[in-house]
Amino acid sequence: MISLFNSIKMIAEAGYVEFPNLFKNHGLRLNINDVAFKIGSFEVRWYGLLISGVVLLCIFLGMRSCKKYNIDPNDLLDYLIFCLPAAIIGLRLYYVAFNFSQYKDNLVSIFYFWEGGLAIYGGIIGAVIAILIVAKVKKQKVLHIIDFLIGYVALGQAVGRWGNFFNQEAFGGPTTLPWGMTGDKIAVFVRNQGWDIGTLVHPTFLYESLWCVIVFVTIMLYRRSRFYRSDGECLSIYMIMYGFERMIVEGLRTDSLYIGNTGIRVSQLLSGILVIVGIALLIDLKVRYRKAVYDGKIQVEGAGEDTGFDRAKAILEGAEEEAAVDDTAADTAVTDVDDAAADTAVADVDNAEKDPE
Repeated sequence: MISLFNSIKMIAEAGYVEFPNLFKNHGLRLNINDVAFKIGSFEVRWYGLLISGVVLLCIFLGMRSCKKYNIDPNDLLDYLIFCLPAAIIGLRLYYVAFNFSQYKDNLVSIFYFWEGGLAIYGGIIGAVIAILIVAKVKKQKVLHIIDFLIGYVALGQAVGRWGNFFNQEAFGGPTTLPWGMTGDKIAVFVRNQGWDIGTLVHPTFLYESLWCVIVFVTIMLYRRSRFYRSDGECLSIYMIMYGFERMIVEGLRTDSLYIGNTGIRVSQLLSGILVIVGIALLIDLKVRYRKAVYDGKIQVEGAGEDTGFDRAKAILEGAEEEAAVDDTAADTAVTDVDDAAADTAVADVDNAEKDPE
């Protein structure tokens, strides 16, 4: 046991990250490294620890709440079993596809994912493909499953971005903002770019991490609210919110992937498409829901959950019912008059027969 502990070597003090303008220019300096510790020759990296930890957290949270959304815990585990490896493959393939020149002379290096080179959009695409396949096999609604999982994707991104912090990557260009950052690896990058010594850069990893926390909280609150009506709405909210943030932040980054030799950033373009599609999807889902309510295919539950549209529909239905009642009353009145007239006529005939003139 003692030899095991002796073989674990903490090396977090090997590098640093600094925010020199924080706290009235007193600054904040943190000793960090991308490797958390070593067990013999085996390195345990912060990125891996953070991703593993947040995956376990998301599984725990998902298992606690899945029954509330009519998802069997065993089905949820099946989705996760296929989604996690599909996401890892997607993370790597997406990056390689738009940076193939780095790997074309040594194709085996494509599999060296531990050396870096992952893209979140690829992971999301891979996970969605896995969900589509599993949902088809299980004959379950794809949008219902994605709606449930998408909030945890945002949480995973929020935590995972701190792996970029330890790696000193995914940062932006020069900035004079108070939270501008530097570090031992960042300083090397600054010199290679020919920028002034001491140039600070945007902590774009932090921007995205904080925004993904907001996305996660928003989706969790929305899916518990009375506004959540149709499967796919949480997905559309994620597409709009994350796409909007990534479209802006991607323009600040120094490590973007580009489409060929163009100046078009892949993730920035994809983010813009996500926002447009997300807005269109949300509008379509809301319109379809309204139409289904109006046609009587869906009953609105809860006294406090009706909208102006629902109240207008109820008033219209009430008016139709009152009109139907009035028509019935009129028909009854006419029938009564006709019956009375017929009775009178019969009585007159009888009297005439009894008392002839």
